[in-house]
Amino acid sequence: MTGSLCIVLRMGVQPKPAAVTDVRTWRLATKRAKAETVAIFAVFALYAAFLLKLLLFSRAPGSERSINLIPFASIAEYAFSHSPGTGKVAFANVVGNILIFIPLGVYASWLRQRAAAWLTVLTVASVSVAVEIIQGVFAVGASDIDDVILNCAGGLIGMLAFWLLSAILRERSRVRTAMAVLSLLSMPVWGYFFFVIRLHM
Repeated sequence: MTGSLCIVLRMGVQPKPAAVTDVRTWRLATKRAKAETVAIFAVFALYAAFLLKLLLFSRAPGSERSINLIPFASIAEYAFSHSPGTGKVAFANVVGNILIFIPLGVYASWLRQRAAAWLTVLTVASVSVAVEIIQGVFAVGASDIDDVILNCAGGLIGMLAFWLLSAILRERSRVRTAMAVLSLLSMPVWGYFFFVIRLHM
């Protein structure tokens, strides 16, 4: 009788089966993955809204239209000009066009992790070209091939940053977690850059 009682007591304090623990761990991991994915997409949507506002909706239609199809012509003009106001314009058009597309390179790389690198570059370039075409059609900015070049440079920096992150963390779940955290932390940073860039435009 005593032996049977001991067995019952031992059974009562036995740890839960591994299968139950695995299920709970899986559920927690799934919830965490969903939350991180939602955070990434939410910040990406906010970034896209800022980008559209900055590039397409910050000027009235018909307010500005110019076209440059000669590569590096605008960049050379900024570099060799001695005009006092050139510094602000150069900052907005050179540094700004690079910075604002870095996040796109990061997000495009995360969204298309299994795709070839050239497809991600093509995605970034397509977005930039589409923006320049819309700016030209509706006269809401300068359609400049140099903008596309600078945008692609920013996209490449973002892609390289994502590849470096992936190489360090290796596991996709860790990369996703890092993306979620960095996305949330970077919001004030690129929000500030957008404000400064818009101020100098």
